[in-house]
Amino acid sequence: MDNPNTAIPLISRAVEHSLSLKFADIPDSVRQSAKTLILDSIGVGLAGSSTTESGWLQEFATQNSSGQTSNGWNMKRKLDAANAAMINAHQMHTLEFDAIHEPAVVHPMTVVLPSVIAWMQREQILNGYLPTGEDLIKAVCVGVDIAGGLGDVTTSPLQFFRPATAGAIGAVAAINSISSPTREIAMSALGIVYGQLSGTMQAHTEGAQVLALQVGFNARAAINAIDLAQIGFIGPEYILEGKYGYFSLFEKSGNPEDLMNRLGQQWEVTRTSLKPFPSGRATHGAIDAILQLRAEHTLTRDQIESIAVTVPPMVYNLVGRRPDIEMPVGAARLCLAYLIPLAIDTGLVSLDCYSETNLRNPELYDWAKRISVTADSNPDLNAFNPQGVTITLKNGQVLEKVMPYSLGSPTNPMSETQIHQKLSGNLELVGRTDLFKDIVSTVNDLENQLDLSPLLEVL
Repeated sequence: MDNPNTAIPLISRAVEHSLSLKFADIPDSVRQSAKTLILDSIGVGLAGSSTTESGWLQEFATQNSSGQTSNGWNMKRKLDAANAAMINAHQMHTLEFDAIHEPAVVHPMTVVLPSVIAWMQREQILNGYLPTGEDLIKAVCVGVDIAGGLGDVTTSPLQFFRPATAGAIGAVAAINSISSPTREIAMSALGIVYGQLSGTMQAHTEGAQVLALQVGFNARAAINAIDLAQIGFIGPEYILEGKYGYFSLFEKSGNPEDLMNRLGQQWEVTRTSLKPFPSGRATHGAIDAILQLRAEHTLTRDQIESIAVTVPPMVYNLVGRRPDIEMPVGAARLCLAYLIPLAIDTGLVSLDCYSETNLRNPELYDWAKRISVTADSNPDLNAFNPQGVTITLKNGQVLEKVMPYSLGSPTNPMSETQIHQKLSGNLELVGRTDLFKDIVSTVNDLENQLDLSPLLEVL
């Protein structure tokens, strides 16, 4: 049994970061990164309401909701905060279009933002809390610091679904930063959410629909943890370094003290990537290389004899699967050999890639036999890059390209035009293009928004 007298729990330093951080402490460049992530995430979350699975979940949550305080995004009614957070987190991840912290292998906004917004809406209705833009920016910065940071200091490969597990801890830290709890309540909320963490990599391996549900489960758990701490439940404290803590059970190795030492110094929102393509981030380097070679050489599939893709071991494990005409859409989003022929045909990877016509096209699967995906010897078990592509043409010419990083990363960011095009396309998918100007203008001026209710309501 861990002796509380031997050391201060590491998570207490995250609590201090949450409770002491003032908006004025956040540099302007960090605020801008947070706003970009918020803008992108709103569009992705609304677009995610279009899937069949989201419809099922909306119906489920409606039948099981105990209140009407918080919006299910693109729904016609409100739900209780926990169910709203669950739905919206699911919708943010279901299209594989959500922002990702590559060094962490965490989608750091996907549990954090839906949980914070659901909590804000509930607290306004029940307790007169006024949601402000400053609060939203601060909460996102804190939540992403913890969610992204936990993955970044991990040195072992994925076994639990890190976007869900680290995301839940980040979401509670985010809400702690704006809810004015006592230190004891803030600590307990983190301990309580630790007891609810869930989600493994098995769903990812199989491309099962429960993958996006796993982030939803953990968003719901974050709201529940806040509420249970408020009424007096006390959680464990040594949730990171304890005998059965996060870095013993969920992750096999890492140094969480490194994260605690840099809180307030290194801001993880500035290290988070946007996704230009609605597919697993592990596919993006190779797809980008394919698209660049296609443009440079005006390639068509008819010219190509074979394609060899070389990727780090983690990428191979995530997206190196062989395509199968019976595979579900979730697996297709995580399959390089399925996506590459479509990228060559159309010059992009879009949501149209997952139509039933494409998914069940035997000619596509037959051509995909020309594509090989192999793992390189990269020693970093969490590395996305570099990714290399070699295309051999039927005339014997060999084309090669190595991508040291992917489009949308802080090193190779999407332009404002590309970000706005992505938002516009996501809104168009659900018939909400009328929201574009209001969402962009509000988020661009977020720190000056004294009442976010209009933005939260249109979601």
